[in-house]
Amino acid sequence: MQLVQQTSVPEVERDTPAHEVLDGVSSLIRAVRCIEHRHLWPDSGLRRADASVLKVLAKDGEQRGGEIATKLGVDASVVSRQLTALEADGLVSRRPDPADARVSLIQLSERGRDRLHALYAGYARQLRSALADWDDDELAAAAATLRRVASAVTEAAEFAKQSNPSTGD
Repeated sequence: MQLVQQTSVPEVERDTPAHEVLDGVSSLIRAVRCIEHRHLWPDSGLRRADASVLKVLAKDGEQRGGEIATKLGVDASVVSRQLTALEADGLVSRRPDPADARVSLIQLSERGRDRLHALYAGYARQLRSALADWDDDELAAAAATLRRVASAVTEAAEFAKQSNPSTGD
């Protein structure tokens, strides 16, 4: 098994297994986005970014907008604008933080929970259909591998960020 190949650029090595993982992840992202655009987003009334905010609230419960922004890796102003729109749509609610009345705590509304549930139920149906010949053990193994890759990449990014604070992140 050859782990490193020469590329067409002199003195640059290509890490073939890492590139294969990168290609596989890129292909998966494109496939999921295709499903989103063709089948899920038009019916859900949610944008991808909105669903991300709702998912954080569903998973972690009531919290400040800044906490959501940190978890999503975006600026607080971005999440603030999203929360304003989500609140107008009745998908989240705000209340003053008892610890600091200048700050709001955001909570997923029942309508938001229902909308998010419907979106992910649609994802699950599409995925089951696409992987109809996979049994539950194969799906579980694939999920575990994907989580492992995501965790390793996230940890490496955090380490790089801590090691190089001059990036401005």
